[in-house]
Amino acid sequence: MLRNKGQDLLVWGLLGAAGLALLVWAFPRIYPFYPPSWTVNKAEATAIALERMRDLGPPVEDPLVVTTLEGFSTLEERLHRALPAAGLERLRGDMLARETLRWHVRVYPPRARPGQFTYRVIVSPRGEVVDLLQRVPPEEEGGVVDSADARRRADTLLAAQGFDLADFAEPVLRRTEQRARTDLAVRYRHRDAALGEIPYGVEVLFAGEQLAGFASFVDDPEANELQARLQPIALMSQFRMMVPVLLFPLVGFYFLRRYHAGEVGVRRSVEIFVLAYGAGILLMLITGATSSEGNSFGLLSRRQVAWAFPVQLVVLWFPLMALVAALSWSVGEAASRERWGRKLAAFDALFQRQWGNATVAASALRGVAAGLALAGGLHLLLWLLPDSFAAPRLTVTLGPWWESAGWAGLALLAFTLCYTLFTELLARLFLLSASVKRIGRWGAGLLVTVLSALLFWPMVSGSTVAGSLLLGFLGAAGLVALFLAYDLLTALLAALMGGVVTQALPFLLADDPFLRFQGALPLLIIALPMLVSLRALAGGREFVYRWEDVPPHVRRIAERERQSVELETARRIQSSILPELPAQLNGVQVAHSYLPASEVGGDFYDVLALEDGRLALAVGDVAGHGVSSGLVMSMAKSALAVQVTFDPDVGQVFRTLNRTVFQTARKRLLATLCYAILDPVRRELLYASAGHLFPYRIGRDGRVEALESVSYPLGVRDVIDVLPKEAHLDAGDTLFLFSDGIVEAHPEDSEEPFGFDRLEAVLAANAHEPVSRLRDAVLAAVERHTGDIPREDDQTVLVLRLP
Repeated sequence: MLRNKGQDLLVWGLLGAAGLALLVWAFPRIYPFYPPSWTVNKAEATAIALERMRDLGPPVEDPLVVTTLEGFSTLEERLHRALPAAGLERLRGDMLARETLRWHVRVYPPRARPGQFTYRVIVSPRGEVVDLLQRVPPEEEGGVVDSADARRRADTLLAAQGFDLADFAEPVLRRTEQRARTDLAVRYRHRDAALGEIPYGVEVLFAGEQLAGFASFVDDPEANELQARLQPIALMSQFRMMVPVLLFPLVGFYFLRRYHAGEVGVRRSVEIFVLAYGAGILLMLITGATSSEGNSFGLLSRRQVAWAFPVQLVVLWFPLMALVAALSWSVGEAASRERWGRKLAAFDALFQRQWGNATVAASALRGVAAGLALAGGLHLLLWLLPDSFAAPRLTVTLGPWWESAGWAGLALLAFTLCYTLFTELLARLFLLSASVKRIGRWGAGLLVTVLSALLFWPMVSGSTVAGSLLLGFLGAAGLVALFLAYDLLTALLAALMGGVVTQALPFLLADDPFLRFQGALPLLIIALPMLVSLRALAGGREFVYRWEDVPPHVRRIAERERQSVELETARRIQSSILPELPAQLNGVQVAHSYLPASEVGGDFYDVLALEDGRLALAVGDVAGHGVSSGLVMSMAKSALAVQVTFDPDVGQVFRTLNRTVFQTARKRLLATLCYAILDPVRRELLYASAGHLFPYRIGRDGRVEALESVSYPLGVRDVIDVLPKEAHLDAGDTLFLFSDGIVEAHPEDSEEPFGFDRLEAVLAANAHEPVSRLRDAVLAAVERHTGDIPREDDQTVLVLRLP
């Protein structure tokens, strides 16, 4: 056993190490324009920007400073297209390469609207100032700068910023008329034609006579086409933002249905909701104003948008996503425990803070290693796929909001944790567990894999829809396989590790120590369950469910299943006691029906052929229905059969059954009984009733007569006195014995019973019909009266017709 565990540890460890090595190898080949030397983090970029703004004007009082990490998607696309002709080394050394990923620093005055920054500075990953602009409102007045003076001032500014003017051709001046001034752009085109005929370089801007700064430019005639190519993946991302809204009604419906049935619990769901929602709140607290950059809310200022946008997400999107995750756990847990409860053991142990066992250790090791292996394999595939199909772009790799945070690692972990709880509990636990019993293991796995590829962000993404769907399908297939082969925690940690390492890799490969720390921090936190519990893997101590560990709703389900088995057993026993009568006994036609109100009923009946040719008839009813009534009924039925065998006398039968019920029914369950001796030759009936409904005699002419007999029910007194009565019958007369479930049946929305009048009318109308059709006519009339509702009491019918 220890050898097998050691081998398992070695295999998964090697698999995870291979996946990580593959990631490190594939990343620079997939993203050739990743900054070759990333030495400046967010705080340093902000400090550089604030210092260089002084070259243009005075600092802003009480400013809102927003620093974001942004990619230049169309430029990266253009560089990829130029790669075969220009070569990687040439493009990497060009000024354009430093702009594929850069820090944007914007400074807003207190009451500025979104987009109305005072200063904007773009800092490259190596600390170079790429753009330095002061925004001058178009309505602000200004003169006209002289061309020669503009050229001189522009040369001075660029030289001071570190530009080698020898790299640029003779500048071109372009003027733009504003309302109250004339703006000027002095454009320096780069001599190196790395992009072929597409001009690019740097331009110095003047707002009237005021120097407004400089910015790089690329005059790409296909810019709109390049943007259009990236739009489908952006639209798909927007659609996936709406997925929690679309799926909430589905999960909520199933949750409410099973909650009302007592089949789901909410305690763990509340914990999951708090964890997922707390991660969303943490993300918004960490990202702050950076998450709202580029958004606008009507008349709100940029400072107001800085808290309005995060609040909107915290109030609307994150709680909905956390709620879907929580409800998916409730419904999925109930479905999963029905067929593979051990798949939840490691997840349960994690939430119960019992990490020091082999169950958690094995699942955590598999999850971390599988996540690294999945991410590595998908990156290898991304490298092998043609660029026209997958088109991997660094700007697509970076995810929403987290990358611009001061503590980017924690922000990445918070977002991925919230989103992974949503996707994994919904897809792997809820959808997979719920669909596997309907369409089988393979069908459910394929269905969930396809839905995951369509609805959720993939672990690794390309910038084309086809590539993202393929990568999403393969990643989801791996997670489905992990869940089916192992357990929920393995699949969840694999999704978490794979998603985080893919997005953290740009930070991990940076030269700046703080950025590398930010990339490693979420990976270490995800691996924490593995690191804490790894020692327990050799010990072999498994997580074992104790009774108090079992959720209350699971106990209810188990108890319900136990009761169901017991009721089914009691029903089979009762069914074996109640007779299956032949269509004819001693020349008398017989028809009968017994419809219990529950699994176990309280009615009983019998027709026993005596040795002298007579028939002993009985219909009884124990008060209520269910197990207790069924037990008393079984005893009374058995006592009846024994007593009739020895002495079928009417009085003696009633005395014996009364004593049986009185002595055995400790809770004083009452029983009624109609018992008779029928002599089909002499056409004589000797009968009596102990609290039971009177039987009917139905003549050939349709005349219906109640055969009255009154006595106390069985079990009321220790001794019962019954006075039998005698009736003389005619040839073709019919006897109809029944229980009170027939006449007391009523519709769901009314208290009006079926009653004796309706019963007698049905009997009279069908007096000439065979006994089986007479029976069916009565039952059909009762059903028409009550409608399609469950029976509230047992319904028993016994019909006999003399020859």
